[in-house]
Amino acid sequence: MKSKIITSGIAVLTLLLTASATTVFIASNSDSKVPVISDRAKSLAALTRTLEYDFDRPAIRNNYYSNLDQLAKEIKSSNYAISLRGHADSIGKYKYNWVLSDKRAINVKKYLVSKGIKAERIITTPFGSTVPIASNKTEAGRQKNRRVEIELKAIDLRQQ
Repeated sequence: MKSKIITSGIAVLTLLLTASATTVFIASNSDSKVPVISDRAKSLAALTRTLEYDFDRPAIRNNYYSNLDQLAKEIKSSNYAISLRGHADSIGKYKYNWVLSDKRAINVKKYLVSKGIKAERIITTPFGSTVPIASNKTEAGRQKNRRVEIELKAIDLRQQ
């Protein structure tokens, strides 16, 4: 288990270090560069919203499939790597939640691969209940903690 955690951590770190940001600059009359988010970047940002899950379930909710379909269509031929980070709430045993968070991320990966995205461009990392974004003392907080976060990183193919 520890070697899987270390391997996943190294893979995520490598992914982040080799990726470049996708910011578009435009020149104004004063020749200063102003960062502008392109329409495509806005579209991708909307498509990479966090997916939430039902209690003790690794299955993707039905209302997320159309969003994932659009995401796959947008990035299928692009130079992006995808990081899928699975999470769980704090109810239950530590190891069980770790495995559950892994299954959630893997299910999203399998779905994106079925839509034509190359598997080697997708990395999954389970976090179990170790990185909550809300209180686990309330149902609303636990709901926010049952999630898969999606992050895209542009890959600079010249470095490969």
